[in-house]
Amino acid sequence: MSRLGIDRTTGQVYEGKEDPRYLAVPTPVVSQCKLIESLSDLGSLPIGLDQDPFAWIFREESFDPVSRIRRGRIYQSLGNSGWESVLVDAHPFASSDYGTGRTDGRVSKQLCVYIHCSQLLNKPQRGEGTRLAIGVAGSFSMWRVLQTESTVSQDVLVTLRAESALGILPALDESKIHPENLAHVKQAFERVLNAAYRELPTSVVDQCRNLCVVLVSRWLYQCSGDKSVLGEDLARCIKAIQRQFGQDSHWLLRSILDVVNMLHPRGKDNERHRYSLRDVTEEDASLAVHATGFVVREVGWAL
Repeated sequence: MSRLGIDRTTGQVYEGKEDPRYLAVPTPVVSQCKLIESLSDLGSLPIGLDQDPFAWIFREESFDPVSRIRRGRIYQSLGNSGWESVLVDAHPFASSDYGTGRTDGRVSKQLCVYIHCSQLLNKPQRGEGTRLAIGVAGSFSMWRVLQTESTVSQDVLVTLRAESALGILPALDESKIHPENLAHVKQAFERVLNAAYRELPTSVVDQCRNLCVVLVSRWLYQCSGDKSVLGEDLARCIKAIQRQFGQDSHWLLRSILDVVNMLHPRGKDNERHRYSLRDVTEEDASLAVHATGFVVREVGWAL
């Protein structure tokens, strides 16, 4: 089994099989993290190593910004003492490691020591399919656990996929949006960003549908000057696109809007019972977010 130690004074990272005695070079990216099994878990995220040394630690091994895939090892706290004195190998380029009175080339450091995260392995399906918040309260990112593996040294290696609307929803080109409409569009856009992958799937779908109707109604208003469309729901906006541009025009835009519109009743208990629909899933919410990003690009308001 491997150990990970973080120096309380310098933040340097040490590693080793039985004790974290060897300095990790180059210094890896390490972050506190928490498995999100319910929305309430977001209210108890770690607040920093000094204040919360018992939180899990994620050590990043690789990140692909194109696929939004991240791999790394997860550790849990070893024991309940928080910081402890550990003998580590003196570093040849750290003057503070010498003159300590020892002759065996080792020096005492105050480390927070971690071990492979067996708690994750004991979760149903080894935590696969659940979400992982990496960072601290007020500054974190959300990731989906795709795979969990154990290495020959018993490290727990996870493969993660980013769960963020950033990169899926394109940035708004505010110069294309009339100043009269800009505030409404930005407000609806921000609500999707805040909801995506953080709230329940039904809430994500609701916010995506709201943004779609705001986008399309304001876009139609700018195209036609017909202000009445600003009060229409999404179904009527889809019909208004057909009236404005013709039956054979913008059919892909109308189709994707229809998909978002049809996802909406699945979050309503009575509608779901009436039409024998299944519950809205995380994958449905992801579809709604991707579809909304397509709408932003299709109306020409994406950077």
